Amino acid sequence: MIREQKKLSIIVPVYNAEQYMEKCLDRLLEQSYKNIEIIIVNDCSKGNCEEIANKYKEKDSRVKYIKHEVNKGLFQARLTGSSIATGEYIAFLDSDDYVSIDYYRTLMNNIQENNSDIAMGNMVLEYDSGERIIYNLFNAKHLNLTGEECLKAYFDQEGLSFDWHTIWNKIYNIEIWKKALKHYKKITTHLLMTEDFAFSTVLFYYAKKLTNVENDCIYYCKHETTSTSVNDLKFGKFNKNITDITTSFNFIENFLKEVNIYDKYKYKFEKWKSLYTKQQRTYVANSSMSKEEKEKAGKLIKEFCPDAEDIKNSEYIYSVTTKWDDRLEKMKLAICDKNIKCVSFDIFDTLISRPFFIPTDLFVLLNKYFREYTNTKSGMDFSKIRVSCEQLAREKYENDKCQEITLDQIYDTINKEYYIDKEVLEKLKEKEIEYEIRFCNRRNVGYELYSLALAMGKKLIFTSDMYLPKDVIQKILDKNGYVDNDKLYLSSEVKLTKARGALYKYVLDDLKLSEKELLHIGDNFQSDVESPKKLNINAWHLPKATGVALDKQEVNNFAKMFTQSMPFWRDNGTSMNFIGIRTMLAMAANKYFDNPFRTFNKYSDFNADPYIIGYYILGMYMFGVTKWLLDETQNRNYENLVFMARDGYLPMETYKIMKKFYKNIPQEEYLYVSRKSLIPITIMNKLDFYKLPECINVTNHSPKDILKYVKDCITVDGKNVEAILKEHNINADEKLETINNFNKFIKVVIDNFYDEEKHLKNLSILRNYFKEMYKNHSANFDIGYSGRPELFLSNLCEEPIDTFFLNINMDEALRHADMGKFKLKTFFGGKPSATGFAYEAMLSALDPSCVGYNISDNNVEPIFEKYDKTYQEEFIIGIMQNAAVEFVKDITDIFGQEIKELYYENYYISLPIMAYINSSKQIDKSIFDAIYFEDNIRLKEPVKMTTEWNKDLGYKNQRTMDELIYGLTTVNWNSNRYLDYNEPDLEHHSKPIRFIYYLLFDRITFKRRMKEIFKNHKGILAVGKRFYAVGRGAKNNIYKGVHKIKGGHKSEK
Repeated sequence: MIREQKKLSIIVPVYNAEQYMEKCLDRLLEQSYKNIEIIIVNDCSKGNCEEIANKYKEKDSRVKYIKHEVNKGLFQARLTGSSIATGEYIAFLDSDDYVSIDYYRTLMNNIQENNSDIAMGNMVLEYDSGERIIYNLFNAKHLNLTGEECLKAYFDQEGLSFDWHTIWNKIYNIEIWKKALKHYKKITTHLLMTEDFAFSTVLFYYAKKLTNVENDCIYYCKHETTSTSVNDLKFGKFNKNITDITTSFNFIENFLKEVNIYDKYKYKFEKWKSLYTKQQRTYVANSSMSKEEKEKAGKLIKEFCPDAEDIKNSEYIYSVTTKWDDRLEKMKLAICDKNIKCVSFDIFDTLISRPFFIPTDLFVLLNKYFREYTNTKSGMDFSKIRVSCEQLAREKYENDKCQEITLDQIYDTINKEYYIDKEVLEKLKEKEIEYEIRFCNRRNVGYELYSLALAMGKKLIFTSDMYLPKDVIQKILDKNGYVDNDKLYLSSEVKLTKARGALYKYVLDDLKLSEKELLHIGDNFQSDVESPKKLNINAWHLPKATGVALDKQEVNNFAKMFTQSMPFWRDNGTSMNFIGIRTMLAMAANKYFDNPFRTFNKYSDFNADPYIIGYYILGMYMFGVTKWLLDETQNRNYENLVFMARDGYLPMETYKIMKKFYKNIPQEEYLYVSRKSLIPITIMNKLDFYKLPECINVTNHSPKDILKYVKDCITVDGKNVEAILKEHNINADEKLETINNFNKFIKVVIDNFYDEEKHLKNLSILRNYFKEMYKNHSANFDIGYSGRPELFLSNLCEEPIDTFFLNINMDEALRHADMGKFKLKTFFGGKPSATGFAYEAMLSALDPSCVGYNISDNNVEPIFEKYDKTYQEEFIIGIMQNAAVEFVKDITDIFGQEIKELYYENYYISLPIMAYINSSKQIDKSIFDAIYFEDNIRLKEPVKMTTEWNKDLGYKNQRTMDELIYGLTTVNWNSNRYLDYNEPDLEHHSKPIRFIYYLLFDRITFKRRMKEIFKNHKGILAVGKRFYAVGRGAKNNIYKGVHKIKGGHKSEK
């Protein structure tokens, strides 16, 4: 915790926003962080700005005021404010926005603890109606960037996520502001539109570290007047906007050139420019300008960006919104209440979290020591003895005068009930204490509340029902930073408990407090909320993270795959009988629901959040896959374990983390390979040319395409390929369409172009290249499926290459293993239903695919295809993969060698990934909406991942978890009798078509979209609701009439 409150200067420009100004200033003065100066800059506003500013100056000496005699624009207003700033840190806040009570304190702690130059805050959009929402994908970021990563990440998003370049959702070290100031002074004109883009680019250039906070927020207020001005754009306003945009972009381009990095970021800069061009064209098209004005505006846009490219999926980052959950803010406001003199905190699951689903899981880890100390091999379970004897001790010792037992009494009871030596029990007791201290870690939201109470000058006490000794509790608290408190009240010491209410009475008497002066916070609803409230003590419930993960009302089916059996032949509920599953679920819950009031979309199971999908779903899966690989390859004398690109990327990264806990395992290697690149080695002789249809979809390729794949086997120099093909009535550029056409074409290739000498020489060079990778008996890992590449490689290397797959799709893989005499093992005993593009993308490297090899002078170099990954793809897949690696690192850091005692079965550890791939809701799959999969071998064109994913699910009759668990079935059958319940791809259809579709077939989405679109137009929305109700009533009356005509009757319930 940062103890010295360094000064923060907050610049508040004002121009015609007096009606919002007082709310903004009130929230600033109420801030939990007190060492601030508020600099109001009156940019020649037309209202009573000066009167309001003077009133606040008189009220609080931290308020300063400065005025422009003429309106200079927002850019100059911010500079003016900064010129009189005296803080070590600086921030900006627009006068029509405001911040949560603890916003600047958490940012200041973050920026100082991490020694950052920029700390980014959370953002909540607030509308005039009072509705507050977040953009889910904004909150997926977990930033800890250093050096050039800061500017790279800033430009990588190409303006598609505006929270990067807004200046008012961050705080800055004044030193980087001073460095940037000399550049800002080059702008001397009135600048309003995109001024924050000009500011932020320079600041990110000078920043050497960027971090962010999650819980507290700035309320970004979207006013109806602003929306109206955008929707009713006049030419004069547009002309000013395009002039400002041009000024900002010219300034940034000149700056990048000045610091010699323009070429490095030119591509991203131009994409950003194209995005703004697209936006301005849209504004003009939707405006009420005359035809002549629109043409004139179009020319100005063209002058700004003559070569603008079409930016696809530009609204993707904003596609999922969720109503803001403000319960943590309310709790913080309660702590800041002036009537509260003392804040009491429960300890376990409130201030401290443990990586166990149930606390007694810690005792399971004592079993090995019990066996060691007693030299028993019978399998006696000490953890069960420990639990049962605690209950016996409570029955024996607890009464009204002694409401809590001690750890010593528990172990005394074990001694009396079992023939276990006291010396052994003493060792076990010490090991239990050691493990309690080791596995108890800070709950971040608890610490945030604790440090807030401390900052507000409240008396702080800890109040816990716990049998552990006081000195142990104190060590746990000290270890996790809870060093400042006025008193520690333990039920094991005073023999009174919170559960019975007696401990609260004791606290009030001891501290001489009235009930209304005490606020208690804890995770147990009965003992931490109901019990104190019976005594009229203020109490707030901070649910434990694992409880939230199981609460359907809060998070839908987040963990239901573990607790609810599905109607398909396996008992999922049994998964919770395995400590490994319980522990990993606890870790995921502790990470994501540390703040139990995390905003969670009520239409989703995984919050449409790539971070938790990565950490929880992909992380558990990668842990299971990696441990399986290590267990299977340990002591098998493999030299290397070769992970095949690109699907082997993520398993290899987690293998690197976990291998330190194993001995005699293979070294990981990464092989750049693909179906395309291995085509040359599939052809060992002339006959093998006819195997090409097994490797690629030859009917979807032209002769020219196929010739590229077999270039290492043929010679075409000096030959007129097209003429030779034409002689045989083959068009070199047309798709072959049929196998007969392919056979006819390949015969011409063999007869005219096959070069046996070249082929055999290249095979020899490739053999040496691959033998080096698979030297001294090595094994192979790939996602799956056919075993054909492994057969070809085994044949080429003249040695069986044992192979590990996640799954196989048909018996050909087993046949290929028999033919190549290699062992084939799979993680899954059967193929999961959906293992398509999205599934593979989650595991694959964000790198270009290897399409072949350059062979020259006995050297082999991989050839990579052109690969332009989009920001959306890099953003989503990058977050998911980094989070999965984080999960594996977290669990290995916490448990070390004891990861081997976290028992589970592969089926159960795969339940989250299977639930997501096979049965997730459309909103959770939608994070893949902007990602396309290119597979030139099979499909010859980019494919939208979610489109193919949904088709695959339909063909395989998969259903969402709601449908599986609760029977909430909204299933349609297509003409082929496959289930077709997923949303169609409406991306390329017009708005009227989408309107009609949603109205007829998806009224939930229809109503949601209408509310979003017209949230600032209450009149239009009210009329729309009325028409909708009338239409629905008419439809129901028609149905009733038809039903009566047919002689039916409506059953009554």
